[in-house]
Amino acid sequence: MHDFHYKDFIARFDHAGNLACACGHTHHLDIKSVIVSHGALEQAAELLERMRGSSERLWVLSDENTEAAAGRRFKAALGRHPFTGRVLPGKPKVHPTEDLATELAEEARRASPGLLVSVGSGVLADLVKRASLKLGVPNWCVATAPSVDAYSSGTSALNFSNFHGSIAARASEVIVCDLEVMEKAPREMHLGGLGDLLAKYLAFLDWNLALAMTREHYCALVSDLALESARTALSAARRLATDPAEAARTLTDAALTSGFAMQAIGGSRSAATAEHTVAHFWESAHCVRNPRWDLHGILTGAASRLVLPAYRALFATAREHAVDDRSRLAAFDAERPWQETLEDGLRPFLAKVTEEMAGRRHDRGELALRLESWRRERARLCGLADDLLKELSEAVDFLAGIGFPFSLQEIGVRPEEALLPFRNIRLLRRRYSAFDVAYDLGLEDVMQEAGRAALAG
Repeated sequence: MHDFHYKDFIARFDHAGNLACACGHTHHLDIKSVIVSHGALEQAAELLERMRGSSERLWVLSDENTEAAAGRRFKAALGRHPFTGRVLPGKPKVHPTEDLATELAEEARRASPGLLVSVGSGVLADLVKRASLKLGVPNWCVATAPSVDAYSSGTSALNFSNFHGSIAARASEVIVCDLEVMEKAPREMHLGGLGDLLAKYLAFLDWNLALAMTREHYCALVSDLALESARTALSAARRLATDPAEAARTLTDAALTSGFAMQAIGGSRSAATAEHTVAHFWESAHCVRNPRWDLHGILTGAASRLVLPAYRALFATAREHAVDDRSRLAAFDAERPWQETLEDGLRPFLAKVTEEMAGRRHDRGELALRLESWRRERARLCGLADDLLKELSEAVDFLAGIGFPFSLQEIGVRPEEALLPFRNIRLLRRRYSAFDVAYDLGLEDVMQEAGRAALAG
């Protein structure tokens, strides 16, 4: 049994939640306590009494499924502690939108709570964190499945401006993970947690690419931590059939660690990259027609498998590709503005594209610097990519072997709905990734052909 990665990370921060990191930045966490154990629900009620007394009113959000899994037991443990709240329907699935977060915040406001509590997985946690920010009231999170890193992150994944993405939220000050509850979570939720871990390999690679090619700030502590916790959880998952308790424990640890890493750097760089953009597009466009698999981690895993062959093809080609700077810069000069070439399928998301493109820093001089950086760093970056993509491929094969639904047909996404965001990663995501390397080197066709071939196969 391994110690928790998240504990080691939190221990680096001082009592004010600050860490003067070797990367040159000061990181911050807003966390007072994390309870991961059997009996955590009862321990949480005792902690509430010690921290906030017995008279402060709570407002608790759950749904019919999470109420049965943990909500009733948590509320019983509260004893005479006053609470109110809402239990959302278990079906159909709740869609996390900014409008719903606003509605819930207003409902909670009328109850004048001193604390908001979510009982559920990522959707409910994100809604409460966002409502918490709107109200200026702290929140606690009672997790019910080891499926997402939302519990410990400092943002909420909601649909706003017609696109699913991260928005400012108030981080939970206490996170409660009762291992009995986590172990009993539906298999789909466990698979979703494992699918989300696949993104950590691509995120690690793309952050290193951004450092080398664009001089983006990089934190080795956070990047290494996110990847290593994912590796540990995937290793433990190989014993899912023989030691499900340890598998759930390490998956919970990986989810918490990933969220705290994101909270510390104020963004998702260590946890998400191109695959999340594809998954968020599917969520925004309501592409998933099989409700069983309409889970963030499942979509992230399927999108990771979709982009993997494209990443491999890019670095196999780029290793020997000789860039003619004059020709590449001339092609850059001749490019039409993105507004003139935008695909019709992206027009419903014009606001998102406009926002992302406005955040890009890219001109002729910048491209010339990137080409120079590639020549200097090519061997190292290709070697790093080879190692990580091999490891990711092995993880994909393992998950496929235990029944992960990588098939787009199984999750209900049509081929063109898969390829549309794949073709347009650079329009939907400003953060540098392998898709930007392909653009800089003039090798976009290599990635696109690999993606089409993988989908056809």
